[in-house]
Amino acid sequence: MPTREMLLTGNDAPAWEPEQVVRAHWFDTWRAVGALAARRGISAEDALALMRAEALRTGRALPDITRDILRDPPGTS
Repeated sequence: MPTREMLLTGNDAPAWEPEQVVRAHWFDTWRAVGALAARRGISAEDALALMRAEALRTGRALPDITRDILRDPPGTS
């Protein structure tokens, strides 16, 4: 099955990553999106866009940005 079709229609993780790694990454990412949205008073869509923009701006991976947000206590950013 092509990767695009698998990602759009199935619940299976891509073959290049173990399922638990993919699920953990997205679980943590959505936790960080929610935390950033709450801190800034913005929508989840805007929070994810800010996280992606920061990853692009700094050349860092989204999981690294996610870890920073989850480590940062509320009210310090």
